Amino acid sequence: MSGTERLFLTFTHLGDATRHAEYNAWHQLDHLPENKLLPGVAWGDRWVRTPRCAAAGHVGDIAYEPVQYAVAYGFRSPLEPALRDWTELNQRALWWGRRPELAWTERRPAGFFHPVKEYAAARVLVAAPALPHRPHRGIHLTLSRTASPSVPAGASHFEALDRELIPAVLTLPGVAGAATYRFAEGAGGLGSPAPGADSDLTVRILYLDGDVLETSSLIENERPEWIGRSSAPGDAEHVLLSTPLLSIRPWEWDWFDRGA
Repeated sequence: MSGTERLFLTFTHLGDATRHAEYNAWHQLDHLPENKLLPGVAWGDRWVRTPRCAAAGHVGDIAYEPVQYAVAYGFRSPLEPALRDWTELNQRALWWGRRPELAWTERRPAGFFHPVKEYAAARVLVAAPALPHRPHRGIHLTLSRTASPSVPAGASHFEALDRELIPAVLTLPGVAGAATYRFAEGAGGLGSPAPGADSDLTVRILYLDGDVLETSSLIENERPEWIGRSSAPGDAEHVLLSTPLLSIRPWEWDWFDRGA
């Protein structure tokens, strides 16, 4: 059984460009460790969409253009106490005076998602559910609106994704594995509302252990449909955001100062 029974995904950007180091110090050294300590949190991670990542990606909905960071948590069963404890910790942090970022960040939750399927490239050896725990250099994240799998266009899309596209991408150097998710519910009260979030949202994550930008370029060259630059509203898949993101190394937080 997968170690991830529910995914929470949110995006953030800073209203004050001088505070990236402060934001990352708080999140990586304070907030994330407290969350990962909870027994119901299977894993937690965060990634940065640097200027070079943004230039290499695709934005199909202007609402996602400002994104600078993505944060994800995987929850294990039983879900009710896992989500309750996680929510309560976030509230306690307010009373502890340990939420300094609220005055100068904007959060845009995508919401909670059901896992659909996890995949591991044969070369990595570990089981697919272990990929969030395996070191990686970054991810390629795709957020889309898709047709329902219960209608012909959606059924064809998801069949091709599972049987053709993902297996092909997993053969590319630098791609360690993949995971797909479908929308479960919104995340009201955890930040600014996602634009029109509803049941047709899906998420695809590629775990990258090669150079993130080089691997993302290879993916687009070999399988441009993964990025979805030509997709549009009403298609079987309309890509809202498809972008490489870098894993965040402690104390190396100067991407927006040096344009990395």
